[in-house]
Amino acid sequence: HSVSVSSVNVVEALQEFWQMKQSRGADLKNGALVVYEMVPSNSPPYVCYVTLPGGSCFGSFQFCPTKAEARRSAAKIALMNSVFNEHPSRRITDEFIEKSVSEALASFNGNQEEADNPNTGIGAFRFMLESNKGKSMLEFQELMTVFQLLHWNGSLKAMRERQCSRQ
Repeated sequence: HSVSVSSVNVVEALQEFWQMKQSRGADLKNGALVVYEMVPSNSPPYVCYVTLPGGSCFGSFQFCPTKAEARRSAAKIALMNSVFNEHPSRRITDEFIEKSVSEALASFNGNQEEADNPNTGIGAFRFMLESNKGKSMLEFQELMTVFQLLHWNGSLKAMRERQCSRQ
């Protein structure tokens, strides 16, 4: 008796995943609640965002003819990311850092000096990876989200002007 992914209630599965994490002692500051937000619209395609207890946010990724479908689509991508990033093999290791940094250098045509200088983008990326050694990719992703938000709302620039350290 095979069950297709669409017939499994992904919205429930996602909530259960985070409740299970919490029951295993995960430090979730705001509890295990998964929050959905619909983008206001009176006609398809409908778009839904889901925010996970750790702060990661994912949006629906398909053309969604109904609001329920948009919620399921957002839950599906969030569930895949939660499960994938929770996998113990997805921990940040020295090998992982080397590989990520060399991929970043290659895609931006950077050089090794850039990777060793924390004032360049790639250097900052390396610094953040190294300071998160041993953590899971999901934890790192949440940190990067906070970093991006600080950057977008101008807080990073203000901190830099006050000579705050990167830590």
